[in-house]
Amino acid sequence: RITLHNDTMMTHPMHLHGMWSELENEDGSFLARKHTIPVQPAQRISFLVTADAIGRWAWHCHIMFHMDAGMFREVVVS
Repeated sequence: RITLHNDTMMTHPMHLHGMWSELENEDGSFLARKHTIPVQPAQRISFLVTADAIGRWAWHCHIMFHMDAGMFREVVVS
């Protein structure tokens, strides 16, 4: 499970390469499977990821300026 909290005033479309993110309703039931999760201002969102793709994967905001400013990380699945 990954939980993100956006404490900025901008939406951040977060993308994890190589794996699907599974969104849930508030009651925990399946809502949608996505590659990119839009995280709205002041939103806290939690989703499931099955880390079954071994390798080094990019995880970043899809806004180029945000990637350049540091919203780009590596996720290692071993």
